[in-house]
Amino acid sequence: MSARFRIGTSLAQACQDLGYTGEVGYQTFLYSSEPDIRALLIFLAEKLPRHSHEDAHQPAGKSAVLQREIATKIKQQLALPWLPPSCRTAAAKRSQSLCRLHRFHVQPLSLAGDSSSKSISPERKEYWEKYLPFVSMQLPHAYSLAASLLERNTSDLSAVQEWEAEWKSQGLASRLSPEEYRSRKRQRLQKRIQDQLRQCRQHHAENHLPGPSTQDLVDMLKTFTVEEGTDNNKGSRFTHAQKFTHRQDPQVLTEQMQRVAENLPKKDTQDAQAEQEELSSLQQQIEHIEQDIQALAESTKLLHLTINKVEEEADKLQKQCDEKANAVKVKKRAVELLPDAENNLAKLQVMVDGSKQRMASLVGQWETHRVRLADEYSEMKRLQQEKEVESSRWMKDVRDLYDKIRAAADEAKRKEDLYKQLVSEYESLPKDVSRAAYTQRILEIVSNIKKQKEDITKILSDTKDLQKEINNLTGKVDRTFVVTDELVFKVGSTFISFSGYWFVCTLTCSVLSPAKDAKKDEPVRKVYKYLAALHEVCVNPLKGVSSYSNYHSPSLEKVDGILV
Repeated sequence: MSARFRIGTSLAQACQDLGYTGEVGYQTFLYSSEPDIRALLIFLAEKLPRHSHEDAHQPAGKSAVLQREIATKIKQQLALPWLPPSCRTAAAKRSQSLCRLHRFHVQPLSLAGDSSSKSISPERKEYWEKYLPFVSMQLPHAYSLAASLLERNTSDLSAVQEWEAEWKSQGLASRLSPEEYRSRKRQRLQKRIQDQLRQCRQHHAENHLPGPSTQDLVDMLKTFTVEEGTDNNKGSRFTHAQKFTHRQDPQVLTEQMQRVAENLPKKDTQDAQAEQEELSSLQQQIEHIEQDIQALAESTKLLHLTINKVEEEADKLQKQCDEKANAVKVKKRAVELLPDAENNLAKLQVMVDGSKQRMASLVGQWETHRVRLADEYSEMKRLQQEKEVESSRWMKDVRDLYDKIRAAADEAKRKEDLYKQLVSEYESLPKDVSRAAYTQRILEIVSNIKKQKEDITKILSDTKDLQKEINNLTGKVDRTFVVTDELVFKVGSTFISFSGYWFVCTLTCSVLSPAKDAKKDEPVRKVYKYLAALHEVCVNPLKGVSSYSNYHSPSLEKVDGILV
C-alpha cells in the first residue's frame, strides 16, 4: 500500500509539473473516477509531441540539440551543388565563397577570476573591475576572437580534466586536501630544482669552472626560449593548450635546467675571486654595523631608563614646590595683616561669624534636603525590594517554564523514539498480505467476540440465579436466627427443673434478665454459649457471600458496559 501511495504521489507531481490545472493527487490514481481520468488523459495526449516517431530515439539535452543542428546544417550544405564563382548567386556566394574564411589565429586573453576568493589581492580586484578591457577589445583583429575564446576554453577544460585525473590517481591516495596536495607538489618541485642547481654548482666548483653571470644567464634563457619557441610553433591547438596549461613533469624540468647549466658561458676566475673578496668585505662591514647598532640599542635602553627616573624625580620636586608655594602664600597674607592687627582681627572675627551663620544655614538646608533624600531613598529601596521580589518570582516562573519545556522536550523525544520504533516495526511487517487474510482475521475476531459474548451472558445469568438463591438463603437464615432466639427464650422460660423452687426462680431470672445472670447460672450460661457459637458459625458464611456479591457486582457492571 505504501508503494502504491508513493507511485501515485510521484505521478500527481509529474502531472502538476507539466502544467495540469485540475485537482490531482494520489487519490486520483488509487481511487479513480472515470471523468477525472478522462480529463487527465486528454491533457497528457495534448502534451505529446507531434513528431514523436522521428525524435523517439534521439538523445535529449542542449549539447545533443546543438550537434543535431550542426549535422543538419552540414547535410544541407553538402546537398547543394557546387557552382563556379561566375555562376553563383548572392546566397551561394555567402555559403560557398572563401572570402569569409580566416586562419585559426589565437591571441592570449586576460580574463577576470573569482572575485569572491580571499587569496586575491584588493589591487587585482580593482584592476578587474575598473581597468580590465573587454575580450573583444583585447584582440588586434576581430576575426581572431572566436579562435581565442575556443582556445582559452579548451585550455581551461584540459587543465581541469588533467587536475581531476591527477587527483583521482595520486591525490586521493595521499589523503590530503587539494590545497595541501598542491602545496606539497610545489614544494617537491622547488626542492628538486634547488637540488639540481646545487649539484650543478658543486659540479662547477669541483671542476674549477667559473659560475655563470647574471647577464649570461639572461642571454642563455633568451636563447633557450627562442629554441623552445621554434618547437612550439608546430602542432595543433590542442598540443599548444596541453603545453601551456598542464604542469610539466619535474624530470623534464630537471633536464631543461641541466641543459641551461651546460649551455651557460663561463666566466674568468679572477672576476670570481674579486667578487668573493668584495662579498667578504661587505660581510665584515655588515657585521661591524650590526655590532654598532646593538651597542646603540643598549645605550638607548639605558638612556630611556635614566629619562624615566629623571621625570619621576622632577614630578616629586614639582609637588614639593607647589606645597611650599601655597605655604608661602598663606604666610605672606598673614604678614600683610600684621601692621593693622586689631582691625584685621575684627574683620576676621566678622568673617568667622558670617562663616558660622552660613554653616548653620547650610546645615538647615542640608537637613531639609537630607530628610527628602532619605524619604526618596527609602521609597526607592522599597521599590527595589519589590522589583527584586517580582524578579525572583519571574525567575521562578522562568525556571518552571524551562522545566516544563525540558519535560516537554523529553516527552517529545520519547514519543519520537516510540514513533521511530513503531515505524521500524511497521516497516518490518510483511507488506504482501492480501485482503483475504485481513478478512479472514476479522471474521475470526468477530467469531471470538461472539463466543465471549455468549460466555459472558451465560455467566451473568448464572450469577443472577446465584444472587437470587443467596438472597433467599439469607432471608431463611435471618428468619431461622429469629425463630431460634425465640425458641431459646421460650425453652428457658418454660424449663422446669426438679431441683426445687430455687432453680425455678433462677431460671426465671435468667429468662427475664439473661445478660445479668448468665455468669451466675450454669444452664443459662451454656445456652448463651451455644447461641453465640451458632451466631459465629453462621456469620462467616454470610460475610463471605456478601463480600463475593460486593466484589462481583462491579465486574458485572463493566461486562454490561462492554456488551453495550
